[in-house]
Amino acid sequence: MTRSIRNLISSAAIFAILAAVFPKTEGFSQDTSAGTDSGPLIQLETLDSDSYSGHLNNLTGSTLSVTLSDGQSKQWELTEISEIQWEGSARTSPPTRVLLRGGSEIASAATSMKEEDLLIRSVGQPSFNVSIRAVQSVRFRAPSAATDANWLALVEEPQRRDRLVIRRDGDALDAIEGTILEITRDSVSFDLSGNIVDAPLGKLEGVIFSTNSDRESEKPLRIRDQWGSHWMAEQATWNATGRSLQLDLGDGITHSIPVDQLLDIRLSGGILYLCDAEVAQQSQLEPLSAIVGEDLASTWFATETHSKNLTTVLSSDHVVRVPEGYQKLVAAVRIASDVDQFAPLKVSVLLDDRTVWSLDVQDRKPHGLILPLEDARRLTLRITQPDTDSSTSPPTIADALGHRVEWLGARLLK
Repeated sequence: MTRSIRNLISSAAIFAILAAVFPKTEGFSQDTSAGTDSGPLIQLETLDSDSYSGHLNNLTGSTLSVTLSDGQSKQWELTEISEIQWEGSARTSPPTRVLLRGGSEIASAATSMKEEDLLIRSVGQPSFNVSIRAVQSVRFRAPSAATDANWLALVEEPQRRDRLVIRRDGDALDAIEGTILEITRDSVSFDLSGNIVDAPLGKLEGVIFSTNSDRESEKPLRIRDQWGSHWMAEQATWNATGRSLQLDLGDGITHSIPVDQLLDIRLSGGILYLCDAEVAQQSQLEPLSAIVGEDLASTWFATETHSKNLTTVLSSDHVVRVPEGYQKLVAAVRIASDVDQFAPLKVSVLLDDRTVWSLDVQDRKPHGLILPLEDARRLTLRITQPDTDSSTSPPTIADALGHRVEWLGARLLK
């Protein structure tokens, strides 16, 4: 439903609709020359691009120790390492994805929620409980090009209430606000203004929990396992007895991954939010500067940052430099929440001055985008009026202030 339709329909009418929809009811070869007590074979790369291979001796919160192929032992500070690779290859991933507020995206065989805890069952790994306050969303269906952008937009949009996201015909996603009460293997119990709906999982895309805090700072370690999970950890330590990697995910959450399920660890960061990226250029059009003066124009109409979000205005370019190694842009875009009177506009993304994505925004709902960076060195966020080029300025200051766009969670990923 669009927001305008939802505003016209009472909670009872929405409940009737829901009742109708939900009737009750790449690695390296195995080294077998070492003894069974030796650590796993790994390859590592330092920040200076030096590569080494050998058997893991120890991994702590600050150091890595390896027995090299010549029998010598060598130790590094983790701040000197960019990546550690284990043996193994990716496996068929389970469909469910649990996104934690700390950044971890967990491929889960099953989940269940009771009261204030979510139980996550990972394939071949210990199950563990997390508080729902640490959970951003649970997606019950596997990633799909048909719905990924729309799902991303819903997840990134701040909201004060939980959301139940229905998959409609034609891969349309419809978000209903309320309170998530329970998740079982078959359904989600959802409170819609006092009316309880048991929604079958087969009709859902997922659930999104209310936003109650700003984003957490990026954790220093990103661990990938063979099932497609990305674990963002404060620390990782090697458990030689259990032959597993012990992760500290923050918020008091810990998890253990068997060594034969690990793919790699990146230690130099894999996420760069655009609000933290180096700004190459910010510009407003000369006619706008002529109205209020260059100093006021650059102050009033400059890009704003809040938490992980950017806000840009009509007839402006926000240009950032893209560091090497980043492969895609992920973001959701919408009219700024503080804009009272909506007016259509055009939002564009440029890579090295070439437009690769554009959208005529005709409503207030968020729109997701996932774009490959194609080795670009500069990325531009541009706001213009529909069917005009970037040289057209708004006729009045009020128009410029009313054409404000939020880039929600805009980030570059490796």
